[in-house]
Amino acid sequence: MTFMEHVIADSMPLWQAAASCSFLEQMGRGTLEQELFLDYIIQDSLYLRDYLKAFAMGIVKSRSLKEMQVFYSVLGYVNDSENTTRLRYLAKSGLTDDAIENYPQKPACAAYTKFLLDTAKQEEIPEILMAVMPCMLGYAYVFNALADHYPNVLASKYAPLVQDYTSAGYQASCQFWTQYVNERCEPLDAQRKKKLTALFRAASQHELNFWEMAGNKTIAAKEMNQHEKQ
Repeated sequence: MTFMEHVIADSMPLWQAAASCSFLEQMGRGTLEQELFLDYIIQDSLYLRDYLKAFAMGIVKSRSLKEMQVFYSVLGYVNDSENTTRLRYLAKSGLTDDAIENYPQKPACAAYTKFLLDTAKQEEIPEILMAVMPCMLGYAYVFNALADHYPNVLASKYAPLVQDYTSAGYQASCQFWTQYVNERCEPLDAQRKKKLTALFRAASQHELNFWEMAGNKTIAAKEMNQHEKQ
């Protein structure tokens, strides 16, 4: 078992829980309320801002060209693909990137981004990789599971989002990132690997918390109403 196979297996119960969360199941069935989906897109767009910062810090801390290329490849994907898809969904609701700039991050989103930025500021490259990879790899897992269970989602309004993470190109990118993490972390000692596994699990828990937050209608309505009153 490779290092990444080990850490993913350790966090798999969290990934499976995320894949079966109510938000994604409603998306697959076509019963997800627009209010919830828009709220998710807003929160995820806010999250991606800090996610990009974590990768930028990874580039600064990189000690080789290959490390910089790995972080840059993910940063480029997030900016050019993920963020573009979200901007299109925002536009359909009459919103722009600038318009949501001052929206507050919900507690689960804020806790996740704090974890990412604290790790990026305080830790070294292997730890940063463990903090950021559950998002990239976990999204491939949950959206492939969604497409397998609900094939019609690929013909729905959610298709652009799902296709971002189920395409052959994205799967190839995940393999590239995973291979690099294995190369970088396999030589480390057992104690360091234990720390890295715990960090990967913590990031996976934040992923699950984010998905559970996305499906909470009460919080979504409350947050949107508060912002509209400001």
